[in-house]
Amino acid sequence: MKYLLFIMALIFSSLPFSSCLADNSVTESASDSNAPAAAIMAGELPPQLTYDQLVTLLAQNRKAILLLDVRTAEEFAQGNIPGSILAPYDQLAATFQENDMNRPIILYCRSGNRSATAKRTLESMGYTNIADFGALSNWRSELSRP
Repeated sequence: MKYLLFIMALIFSSLPFSSCLADNSVTESASDSNAPAAAIMAGELPPQLTYDQLVTLLAQNRKAILLLDVRTAEEFAQGNIPGSILAPYDQLAATFQENDMNRPIILYCRSGNRSATAKRTLESMGYTNIADFGALSNWRSELSRP
């Protein structure tokens, strides 16, 4: 039941963005177990993600998602979300390169401020499928340490 409610919330949270898409003919059923994964691939990643949403998306489609830790190298070394890539927010404009401008990108930092700045930076570079997870403290599972 919780999963069904999560799927419905995810679908309803993306409704305001569906009118911005060029092709509105593709819709997902609330009972479709691939709805979150299909939504992110269709360019419908919500602007912000909760812990439960992030865990579900990573479990369903980890290889498609680019999970960026936009903190410093020192902070990253102290602990990061498993599978994340270090991409300091103040270096994104000069160093970030991803050929697929619609690839799902999820950002996080220590408090949520730098990830919000990084989101605006990536949007100004033309990336279109970006979500902000906010603070690392939102992550309730074990951290990875290099």
